[in-house]
Amino acid sequence: MPARRPERGRFWRRLPWALLGSVLLWLLVRSGYNTMLTFTAQGLCRLVEHPPVTQVVSDGEAAIIGRSDLRADSGRLRYPLTQIHFNLIPALALVLALPGWRQSNGWQRLASMLLLLVISHILSLVWHVQYFFATGLGPWSLANYGAVSREILGGLRYFFDIAVTFTLPLLLWVGYFHEQVFALLDVEAKK
Repeated sequence: MPARRPERGRFWRRLPWALLGSVLLWLLVRSGYNTMLTFTAQGLCRLVEHPPVTQVVSDGEAAIIGRSDLRADSGRLRYPLTQIHFNLIPALALVLALPGWRQSNGWQRLASMLLLLVISHILSLVWHVQYFFATGLGPWSLANYGAVSREILGGLRYFFDIAVTFTLPLLLWVGYFHEQVFALLDVEAKK
């Protein structure tokens, strides 16, 4: 057990620097990431609708959500994208602070982990768009979405807002880097 304590100490010493680096990297890529996120979510929404009328446009740090088949003064939602993708910061910081994370295909595991987070961000925005359409457009929403649809979309929205946003980075960190994480926790990995 004494051999593992230095690794734990290294982790805690590296964590503030990894957090700082993760924040700086996130600030650097956030604008382009927001554009990619809104473009992809709009494309996915339009795949299942006819005619394709969903509008999801990046506006600084937010997405403007609307429909092109409704009047210009119809409801639009300005949704802050930071709520969706801020979890990239702790996910990246936990990996970068982990002693030995680059061993055994660490870069590939990090890329896979980040890809799953990106997919979760896209799906989260898609569910927010659908939830807004189902509940935020007054009589149009009531005419086009049933009560069950609204409940399901509401459940998915909150699932992605709470469970996915806060637990997925930790689960991916443990899942992709279990040897190093278990070593930090003094837990024997079962084979």
